[in-house]
Amino acid sequence: MSENETKEKEDAAPVQDEAAETPAETEYTPTDADEDTGTVIRDTDIVFDCPHCGHNLAIDYRGAGLQINCVNCGESVLVPIPNGMKIDDLDLEPGEILKQLFATRRNLQKAEAMTETLAARIDEMTQERAAREAALATLEMKVDELKQLCLQQDTVNAKMSQIVAGLLSARPDADGVAADGAPAE
Repeated sequence: MSENETKEKEDAAPVQDEAAETPAETEYTPTDADEDTGTVIRDTDIVFDCPHCGHNLAIDYRGAGLQINCVNCGESVLVPIPNGMKIDDLDLEPGEILKQLFATRRNLQKAEAMTETLAARIDEMTQERAAREAALATLEMKVDELKQLCLQQDTVNAKMSQIVAGLLSARPDADGVAADGAPAE
């Protein structure tokens, strides 16, 4: 198997603890092996379709009766129990059960640590948002202040224009007559 095929197989396979020997979901293909991912469907696998999205799924026979999430749509799916199989057929040795228990505990600890990390990140983001909202409120106040100053500037400019126009109209020309027709003093 080439390095690319190995990488593609790893990308396509669901993530699970290597120490855990729990059934793994794989994508079903009608052939015995998928050339792209190298996934092999064994005779002991249970192959079924997701009732929500119709995606083909395959899981080890030990997954019969388990509730899993579809690898395509993420919805919860009950793995069917094949005809002629009894749940008692799936009973595991005590050592196998203990391995699965320890793997489940490790996964739980990892999930709890991730939950704490995500909660801390949510707190950080909430504080950042509050700081940005405060900065935005300050900017909005400054923009309103600038608008008021612009309006005042327009008023001052209009008054200055009136004063200059008044001064120009009152100024005598070369004949000694003001622009408004009154004799200059």
